[in-house]
Amino acid sequence: MANDFGLKIGIEGEREFKQALREINQNFKVLGSEMKLVTSQFDKQDNSIGAVTARNKVLNKEINQQRKKVDTLEKALKNTSVSLT
Repeated sequence: MANDFGLKIGIEGEREFKQALREINQNFKVLGSEMKLVTSQFDKQDNSIGAVTARNKVLNKEINQQRKKVDTLEKALKNTSVSLT
């Protein structure tokens, strides 16, 4: 019975993990589109303050998504390590 419980938690945890990664990866796609939009909006003024500021905002969002992804992967690694020991 305890084995079934552990398996259920493992499967549910895996689903949550995969869903979290899907959402993060989807956010990366959106941010990529956002960066393309920013680049096209400032096409001829590539080094203007507005262009640099807009790119900086998108890049900061990408950094935050990377942090979320790393945190999610670290949690999964810890959970896996705990369940294997």
